Amino acid sequence: VRAPWPVVDEEDKLLTRQAKFLRDALKTFRTATGKAKKGWKTATILVANDYPQWKIDALLWMQSKYNGGFQDSTFMKDLKTWAAENVSDKKKVKLTMQFVSFMKREVEDVGEMGMDTTCSFDQSAILNESIAYIKSQLSLEELSIARVEDAESVP
Repeated sequence: VRAPWPVVDEEDKLLTRQAKFLRDALKTFRTATGKAKKGWKTATILVANDYPQWKIDALLWMQSKYNGGFQDSTFMKDLKTWAAENVSDKKKVKLTMQFVSFMKREVEDVGEMGMDTTCSFDQSAILNESIAYIKSQLSLEELSIARVEDAESVP
C-alpha cells in the first residue's frame, strides 16, 4: 500500500491547555475524594475566575522578562531579587517562587498565553461539559459546579 503520510495542522495550544486543565483537575479531584469520608455521593467544585493579586503581579513580572523565551541563566536569580523586593511575607515569597517556576514550565509548553493574567478559556464550561465523565470517574451521584464569587450560596 502506498499512501502519503498524513498532513496535520499546527497544534491548537488553547485546546491543549483545556485538555490539560481537565486532566489535572480530575487528578486533584481523585486525590480529594480518596481523602474524603467513605460513602459521600455528592460534591461541589468551586471555580475561581481570577488569580489573587500576588499571582497577577508575578505574571506581570514574567511578561516583562519574556522575549520569545526566558534567559534561563539569570531567571531564577532575578525572580528571587524581585520577590524579595516586592513580596512582604516570607511564606508568600516561597509561594511566589513555586508559582513562577510552575508557570515558566507552562509557558514552555503552551507559549506566551501561559502568562495571561486571566484564563483564556471558561473553566466552569469545561467542567460542566464533562460533568457526566467526572461523576463516573469519582463515583458520585450528584456533582455541582459553582463560581467562587457565588460560594456563599453553596451548601
